[in-house]
Amino acid sequence: MNKFSVIGLILSSVTLMAQAPAAAPSKICVMNLQSAMLSTKEGQAASEVFRTKFLEPKEKEIQAKQAEISDLNDKLQRGANTMSQTAQDDMKRNIDRKSTEYKRAVEDYQFDRDEEQRKLLDDLSSKMQTVIDRFAQENACAVFLDVTNPNSGIMWTSNAADMTRQVVDAYDKAQPSAGAAKPPATGVRPPAATPAKPPTATPSAAPPKATPAKQ
Repeated sequence: MNKFSVIGLILSSVTLMAQAPAAAPSKICVMNLQSAMLSTKEGQAASEVFRTKFLEPKEKEIQAKQAEISDLNDKLQRGANTMSQTAQDDMKRNIDRKSTEYKRAVEDYQFDRDEEQRKLLDDLSSKMQTVIDRFAQENACAVFLDVTNPNSGIMWTSNAADMTRQVVDAYDKAQPSAGAAKPPATGVRPPAATPAKPPTATPSAAPPKATPAKQ
């Protein structure tokens, strides 16, 4: 074989290598999608707005209603032996009415909270999906599993397969406009996913009837 044949063989090999498809992605990658979204700088900023503009004001309103019912119950108990039966009945009806209003307020709060949280996560999710697609290609991820839901069926994952932190960093780089927000904290939980529910305001049992004074 002359040197020209050797050169030709080498060039052919190089051409075939250039045309050969890249190695197929083979890694199994996992992440906690919800935690990742809320751990980004943009997610942190949105969560803070959600907390100060919605959660705190609504919770104060509900707590005020609960406190009013508790105060009425206390007054009814203290005045059981001095109030007329008519006054007691009026106060009981007032407590029943306010208890119904309180229950509806709690239900409305929970519905609105879940809806606002869903909107927040939907907005972040659409941006996060683009970041995940790019990250998976760059890191040879053949499968990306979300372990947000504890009922997902995934019993165990290796720490080496968990890409949550890396995806958060990739998101923050892709969304530099959110850089003014506070840096993400470790182990961030969803905004008020399980808010403290005010104690149930149940009217006290009917107090003993007032004993008429002897004539």
